[in-house]
Amino acid sequence: MERLRRHLFIALLTLILFAIAAVSGPVSGIEDRFSIVSAWLCLVLLAYTLLIGPAQAIKTGRPLDNLYIRRDLGIWSALIGLAHFILANELSMNSAYIDFYVNQASLPPAVELRSQLYSWGAILGYIIAVLFILLLSLSSDLAIRLIGIRWWKRLQRSAYLAFTFTVIHGFAFQILESRMALLVGLLVLITLVTLGSHAWGIVKIKKHRTSTRSRA
Repeated sequence: MERLRRHLFIALLTLILFAIAAVSGPVSGIEDRFSIVSAWLCLVLLAYTLLIGPAQAIKTGRPLDNLYIRRDLGIWSALIGLAHFILANELSMNSAYIDFYVNQASLPPAVELRSQLYSWGAILGYIIAVLFILLLSLSSDLAIRLIGIRWWKRLQRSAYLAFTFTVIHGFAFQILESRMALLVGLLVLITLVTLGSHAWGIVKIKKHRTSTRSRA
């Protein structure tokens, strides 16, 4: 029942955010707004998913076992990320986008760097989509039974790779589209909090293990 309530809450939150995006501007720009909302919602949910473990480690000094809340948040992050992938491909994989944001852009950086940002950002977008599909395929008890807990945990770590690539992808397109400094700052903040929490969690786990050995 708790999992159902959690899924319903995230679904409702997602619908509300998309509804706000739908009515916050002209109809002609609705796909662009949906793309932005899905990108940020995916990133926030993915970061939240990855922060649960470090938060437990910082509190107790012990790594976190498999929890359904992490799995559920990961499912929604992946689903929304794939929705963004579909929307963004329609919006950016065309000559009009490339001309406006790469070849004929009037703002810095230079065209050569913009071309590199676009190419690598697009490639990472496809890799992230594959990683999300992989993570969705692992999001059930059946997957654990089929491949075993050891391999399941190993493959689940691809979530960290998905986060890293998502951040790099995000920076690339924030620069290309000359987004507000506030959004770039928010992306930096989410990245630093997530990475910093993981580093702190690792330190706490090592200290706890050292302390346990010394008492044994």
